[in-house]
Amino acid sequence: MSTPGLITTAEIGRFVIPLERPVRLGAAEIRERAYVALRLTLDDGSEGYAYGYDRGMPLYEVATEAARRYVGQSVSALDALRLSALGPTPAPRATMVRGVSLCDIALWDALCHSAGEPLHAKLGTVKDRVALMPVIGYGMTPEVAAREGAALADRGFRTIKLMIDGGNLDFDTKVVKALAAALPEGVRFGLDAHWSWKSATEAAPWARLADETGALFLEDPVAPTDWRIAAELRADLSTPLCLGEDAIDLAALRDMCEGADILRLDAAASGGIGYVREGLKMARDRNKTVIPHVFATLHQHFGYADDVVTRIEAILPELGADPIDNFLKYPLTIRDGDACAPDVPGAGTELDWDALAAFVTRKEILTHEPI
Repeated sequence: MSTPGLITTAEIGRFVIPLERPVRLGAAEIRERAYVALRLTLDDGSEGYAYGYDRGMPLYEVATEAARRYVGQSVSALDALRLSALGPTPAPRATMVRGVSLCDIALWDALCHSAGEPLHAKLGTVKDRVALMPVIGYGMTPEVAAREGAALADRGFRTIKLMIDGGNLDFDTKVVKALAAALPEGVRFGLDAHWSWKSATEAAPWARLADETGALFLEDPVAPTDWRIAAELRADLSTPLCLGEDAIDLAALRDMCEGADILRLDAAASGGIGYVREGLKMARDRNKTVIPHVFATLHQHFGYADDVVTRIEAILPELGADPIDNFLKYPLTIRDGDACAPDVPGAGTELDWDALAAFVTRKEILTHEPI
């Protein structure tokens, strides 16, 4: 295979995939998931894939515009291309970041395929296993939390993340205490509040609950723009705080370091693989640790390549809450609670594009015409 020089084609699709069975998160019932996925093709024939949650955003339009800025461009300078595609001024950068994120991931995936190596090898592998942190919290009751937590501990998982309600302290207290009581010694849990509170005072009762039950972390107590409130809360809290999954750039992540002990980096949301590499350096420089946000087959590679990543989050397939996993060519390899480093080429994002086509609601193909 020849050395790739240009990005020749981009295919963008919006896909709505029904869940095999509905799941509940708080009062909301989730029956389907919407994604935007991207496939880039290089002039040597290599293909690269990326995907992200739609979440009610115009992500399809943003990803399509970002792809227009990639098609026909050279692959030789990834970071320069990523930064130029974001736009020259702050306004388009804030809008374009998720679309450029997908383009950057897909380009890295294509280059890994062209080179015949997995992403972790291209980044510099330092270990071949990393702890996996499964997520629970769909349809929670104290009984469900205890049962699911104990079952995951029996399978060798050493950290479990619980999504809490955030609006009903009495209910959350029962659920968290049931989980804590069900876990054997040496198995920890973290709490995800999903931006439930608007002030440190409002968050304080749940912060005390986290402290009293020995939580490993409290994630997203406030919105990412409220990092000053997080810093205020952290001053009176023993439990480490997690922030970062919706940072729009490195400057926003730097602000969040004021209130966070653990950074939640997300390549699909905040600037692609180039952004995560910069975020890992920032974490190391500021004595933080990192737990990447979702999309475990992609983010696992950073765990194999950098010791600042302590664990990888995963929505396990049996939950049925993230159906894009059914279309991955190379799902996670899990052994004794750890993710095991893949030896297949790519960034862990390769999709069965033909099978996924049955769920497409919008699509576009952009091509580069040689001069």
